Amino acid sequence: MAELASKINRRLEYWTTRLELSQAELFFAVFLVFSFLSGVQAHLMPAVYPLTTQITDFLLLVVCLPILYFIHQKHQDFRLLWWVAVTYWGTFFIEVAGVATGRIFGVYHYGATMWIQWLDVPLVIALNWTLLILATNDLAARFLSSPLLAAVVASALIALYDLCIEPVAVALDYWQWAGGIIPTQNYIAWSLVALFFSIPLQLLQIRFRHPLLPIYAGAQLVFFLLLLLFF
Repeated sequence: MAELASKINRRLEYWTTRLELSQAELFFAVFLVFSFLSGVQAHLMPAVYPLTTQITDFLLLVVCLPILYFIHQKHQDFRLLWWVAVTYWGTFFIEVAGVATGRIFGVYHYGATMWIQWLDVPLVIALNWTLLILATNDLAARFLSSPLLAAVVASALIALYDLCIEPVAVALDYWQWAGGIIPTQNYIAWSLVALFFSIPLQLLQIRFRHPLLPIYAGAQLVFFLLLLLFF
């Protein structure tokens, strides 16, 4: 047993060092990946699918809020808290205007899958977009030294990300488009929205980068791509 415990500790030390995560963050990263992969299976099993659609909001909160906690714990940059608050409510009310008018993203409405809604928009959806904007900025900043260029690339990555998830999101009744057609306007608008919030994040040099961000975005993307094979 002692030898097994020692071996486990060595593996934990290896992965925490390699991924630049604490043990708590590493365990959460495993939970994060497991949650999205098990979510694929849950969406494909008729017996549990109805329950799965009822707890989507809760599951997103369970994975999103700890990431923000770990980021803040690492950097202690209170400007990030302000940025998150502004970005969350900013994207939320942009969605409210988009749903109400159909002029920003196109004509669409949210389904009942995410059922905790206000003004016909799920409260959790803006939290997901906030995390994704952080994640794409983290990824862009890893390869680009120019803050402005990183913001531009991050906004383009958001559009590509949305392009991948839209067909599955519609199939799962997260939201529906008028006529069943996803307009190009949607991708352009989300890219501009992401750029608007990415520029201050980068130019003010707010400390936000964390290994959990690309893991979150990657796990969610794999979730949608795997389900795309079945829908």
